[in-house]
Parts: sequence; structure tokens; C-alpha cells
Amino acid sequence: MTQTIIVFIIVIAAIGYSIFSVVKNIRKKETSACGGCNGCDIKKEITKNISNNSPNSASLSCGCK
Repeated sequence: MTQTIIVFIIVIAAIGYSIFSVVKNIRKKETSACGGCNGCDIKKEITKNISNNSPNSASLSCGCK
């Protein structure tokens, strides 16, 4: 009986985490051309160009998807 309860708790936790992850990914908003890329040198270059209001900053794109 105790094993069954533990299994149900684990299954419910797994389902809850899966639903949470799906909702989090659906609600995620892309704020830059790189999306969620954190360590990309291209992203740093894009943000530097955007902050300098460079006219060709819109032509840069990141391949980190």
C-alpha cells in the first residue's frame, strides 16, 4: 500500500512538472534575435549594435536557436 502511494505521488509530480514546463515554454517571449541564448558572442555584438543605434544592427541574426 505504501509503495502504491509513493508511486502515485511521483507520477503526479512528474505530470505537474511536465505541465509547468510546457506552460513556461509557451509563455516565453523572445526579446532578442537570439531568443534564449545566453553565452553567444553574436548576441553580445547584436546588443552592442542596438545600443549604439547602428543602422545595420537589424541585419544581424543569431544562429543559436
